[in-house]
This record gives sequence, C-alpha cells and structure tokens, in this order.
Amino acid sequence: MEWTLTYPGLPAMVPAARAFVRAMLEETPRAEDVELVTSELVANSLRHTPAGLSGGTFTVAVTVRHGWARVAVTDSGSGDWRHAASRPGDDEEYGRGLLIVEVCADKAGHDVAEDGQTMWAEFTWRIR
Repeated sequence: MEWTLTYPGLPAMVPAARAFVRAMLEETPRAEDVELVTSELVANSLRHTPAGLSGGTFTVAVTVRHGWARVAVTDSGSGDWRHAASRPGDDEEYGRGLLIVEVCADKAGHDVAEDGQTMWAEFTWRIR
C-alpha cells in the first residue's frame, strides 16, 4: 500500500507529516523510527530547499509492504547538497538530521529529477 500527501512548506507541517506516517505505520514495530526519520527529512527539506520559502510545498509518500516500509520526502530542491563529513559539536543546534536518518533507517538515499529531489529511507522488520 502507498499513501501520499502534499503539505505547505511551513514548519508547523512537520508534526502533521509525523502524524500521517504514524497513522500509516501504527501496527508495525518500526513506526517510531519511521516517524522520527520523517521529521528529520521534512525539516531538512524546509531548511535547505525552496520548499521552506513562501508558497513552497513538500510531499510525503509512505509505502508499506510485508515487513518493509519506505518513507520519501520530495521537494523542489536542486539536489545540490553535501553530506556532512563530521559530527556537529555538542553545543550546535543543527546538523544531526542525516546522522539520525543513517542510524534509524536500514537504507537511505537521495534521488534527483528535473523538477526536484527526493530523500528516502527504508525500514525492515521481522515478521512473526
């Protein structure tokens, strides 16, 4: 199953995106990880791309299959980004988002198209 929602590029939409993901994954053991990663991907989109400018938008897509989920955040960014090679200092307020994604997700990536970019993360769990 796949669900997609587009939001206005406002910081107040971060909790809305988290709630959307939580609702789609509430029965899975990785729901909290996916929710946290969603908030980091959305925050990065709002902070580093035109999605966070007046009139900007971002789209969250959630795909769930048996023992697997993927969350993707798409925006109108150029795809010109640099992964931070070093960890932020203890007193720095920003700079941990992609580190959180790397720790929580089983796999993550970044795709660029003519009309924007997508940051995505995948999660797996054991079926009992």
